[in-house]
Amino acid sequence: MAASMNTAGEENILRDIKNQFFEMVPIRRMKWKTTHSDEDVSPDMQRAVLKATVQHATCKQYPPSLNYQRAFVKSILHKLEDIDADICDEIYETYSDLLQQKEEEDDTLCYKTYTLPCGNTISLQESVHLISQGTTGLSTWQAALNLAEWCMENSTFLKNKRVMELGSGLGLTGITVCKNNQMKSYTFSDCHPQVMYLLMRNIETNLAEQSSQTVFTPPDVFPSSSKQCPEKKDGRMIKSIRRQLSTNTEASNPCSVSMCSDIMEISYTSTASSSYDDTEDMFSDSADFQIESQNWVMDDCLPGMYCFCQDERIRLMKYDWETSDDRVLWDIAPDVILAADVVYDVSIMPALVSVLRKLLSLEMECGQRATAVIASTIRNEDTRDHFLIVLANEGLTYEIVDSPTKRIFHYEDTIPIEILKIRCPAAS
Repeated sequence: MAASMNTAGEENILRDIKNQFFEMVPIRRMKWKTTHSDEDVSPDMQRAVLKATVQHATCKQYPPSLNYQRAFVKSILHKLEDIDADICDEIYETYSDLLQQKEEEDDTLCYKTYTLPCGNTISLQESVHLISQGTTGLSTWQAALNLAEWCMENSTFLKNKRVMELGSGLGLTGITVCKNNQMKSYTFSDCHPQVMYLLMRNIETNLAEQSSQTVFTPPDVFPSSSKQCPEKKDGRMIKSIRRQLSTNTEASNPCSVSMCSDIMEISYTSTASSSYDDTEDMFSDSADFQIESQNWVMDDCLPGMYCFCQDERIRLMKYDWETSDDRVLWDIAPDVILAADVVYDVSIMPALVSVLRKLLSLEMECGQRATAVIASTIRNEDTRDHFLIVLANEGLTYEIVDSPTKRIFHYEDTIPIEILKIRCPAAS
């Protein structure tokens, strides 16, 4: 009995370490659970940790940052040395191999992999920097993880609904919902061209797995006037993103940005240098942003809308709250609007709340109106209060809903995360 309990304990330890590693939890915040047994640091356990992390197949296919992998193995070495443990040769060999590997394009793009309760995983390609090129959308933020957990616990709320997500970022919340719920449709939306490109790739990576028979062509996001082959365009797209992300890797003052309290110690950045100039930069005219790929079909009736070929219920839309044609909202007519970490700048709140007002005032065939669920990290009470005032000025009501009861992902929770349900009264 004791042996079986010890084995179960070791499996839980390995699972927890593995999940934190692939989510790239900052080394300083990693939790190393133990069973207080010598087996926790035995050479066999050390090898098991390596196999579950840096030697795992997922690490080869969807690699975390190389700098992060090095820091992870180095931290293991230090912990073992501190307790004078017998360190297996594989630890030293693995660390040496990682040091010899060459960083690809400044190691600016990496993968984070999140494990769902059912065992499915979501691998997202994103920037190692929290703020890049003037957008926060190239990283997955805490509120998106919290909202994804809430959606998993409230699956009946989303069942058979038309869902639209505002500011989808890299897609963690939406992909989680699509993997765990049966919906009529799910519309991802964003406006930043780099974010849109990585969002598209992440959707393909994670939502094409359900059909191994589907062969996806290399995606291509370019102005429609471009005539280059998709493979070359795809390579140039990633190269351009990497180049732009690495234009300012030195920290100007990381503490000056209030939302960067959880920046990993392996990398700091502010917005990239505005002096960057490349005549071949494919993001120079975001107004011409289009997807030219066999994996997506443009909706002829809705400008900027693309349907995923493998599942027509999944849609991707370029949507700018301030400048886009609002007529597209009437055609989408969602039952549920989701958004995470969109309440961070008072200057964008009028446009955001205006969009919410238009969506929530639509009456469905059944006479009901949509509900918005907004998750926000409360970094600044004044910003949060300003958002509530703007909601009230637009005649919208809100209620604070319970946070998810079970923690699935590993993220910093010292700053509170609040989830609001927002509605438009029928008489409004």
